[in-house]
Amino acid sequence: MYIGKVRCFSEDVAHMPEIKDSDVQNAFKDLMAAGWAELPAAVAHEAKSALSKNTDDEAGQEALKNVFRAAEAVEEFGGILTSLKMAIDDSIGLSGEDVKPLPDDIAKALRTVYQRYTVYLDSFGPDEIYLKKKVEMELGTKMIHLKMRCSGLGSEWGKVTVLGTSGLSGSYVEQRA
Repeated sequence: MYIGKVRCFSEDVAHMPEIKDSDVQNAFKDLMAAGWAELPAAVAHEAKSALSKNTDDEAGQEALKNVFRAAEAVEEFGGILTSLKMAIDDSIGLSGEDVKPLPDDIAKALRTVYQRYTVYLDSFGPDEIYLKKKVEMELGTKMIHLKMRCSGLGSEWGKVTVLGTSGLSGSYVEQRA
């Protein structure tokens, strides 16, 4: 008698919103697939067109609006993280040849960006797990680069991940396995 291994997970954990309008859905998918470090102009234009379109799919437009706002916020915040990393590199050298304690302004900036990063991630609701994971992937790498450049950061920095493993069940990785 064969008893196969059964995988159980909640399929709705990373469920994407239901979008009925094809233009809104295409803009949503293109936005989710794009890199948000520098949002492609064509994707932003497509999203703006779909948002200004007259359609009965108000829920779909609202989902697109939330993703578009998140993309713009990630683009701006990512620029701040890059500037901070460059300031650290200027202070200690690209290869760390001039290692010294961080200046107070950089240490304070690191605390502030960590705080804003975690507050932003915590602001996503249970129906926006897909969006939270995208934000974690886009900003997590830059946060980890900052973490790698500095010693003596608080233990809370250990919680920064590239792929939010919290709720891995139902994630894209789990669904593909």
